[in-house]
Amino acid sequence: MVKFELCANGYQSMINGVVGCADCAELCEALVVGGITPSHGTLFNCQNAARHLPVRVLIRCRPGNYIYSDNEISIMCDDIKRVKDLGYEGVVIGVLNNEGDVDVPAVKKMMAVGDGLKFTFHRAIDACKDPFIAMETLVRLGFDRVLTSGGKPTAYEGIENIRKMQEFFGDSINIMAGGGINEKNVMQILSATGVKHCHASLTSYAPDCHQDLYPDGFDSTGAEMRYIISTVNRVKEFKDVISSEA
Repeated sequence: MVKFELCANGYQSMINGVVGCADCAELCEALVVGGITPSHGTLFNCQNAARHLPVRVLIRCRPGNYIYSDNEISIMCDDIKRVKDLGYEGVVIGVLNNEGDVDVPAVKKMMAVGDGLKFTFHRAIDACKDPFIAMETLVRLGFDRVLTSGGKPTAYEGIENIRKMQEFFGDSINIMAGGGINEKNVMQILSATGVKHCHASLTSYAPDCHQDLYPDGFDSTGAEMRYIISTVNRVKEFKDVISSEA
């Protein structure tokens, strides 16, 4: 059976994921920059609203590359402590060193702080010098899930690499395909790769973007006044697609 993780960018997306019957969720904010750690208020309210949905929280203190300073690692460790205290299932992390490999000491520090949580390694795997060597490291470290687009901009483009990851490592770690997956391409990706886990945000512009004030979607400074959320209809449609073909 295929497991569908919703990439929920904030409170309303999380609520819509619950209503749309996602199997689990990754909670983040600011998808336009690839996602960062949610605020404490978002964490607190989402945990209360989605108690019966397994949720892992993205731990990423800033946009950009995945090579972090000691201070940034410390900040993310503090965030992991907060997530653990709030009772979430797990966290989603990804740290690389200056050579483009998994930063094992930093990861071990974060996993020690989050002892008892489940750990996903995010698409930092796709920025590694050698994702297949990185996969061996993740298995050794004890990750139970890795999110990947196969080292390509989208999972559709990375089908062949995802298939190889599943073939070589699928018995040791859950390979979750993610990156540009939607209702129209998910079954092709699942069929071609053999993975049983997929990740999608299924977003549309929120209906309350005040088009009366900002008919073009921008204010007078050029700042965008629209924002995206995961929608109930798209989540339900996605779940129906993977369920009907299971």
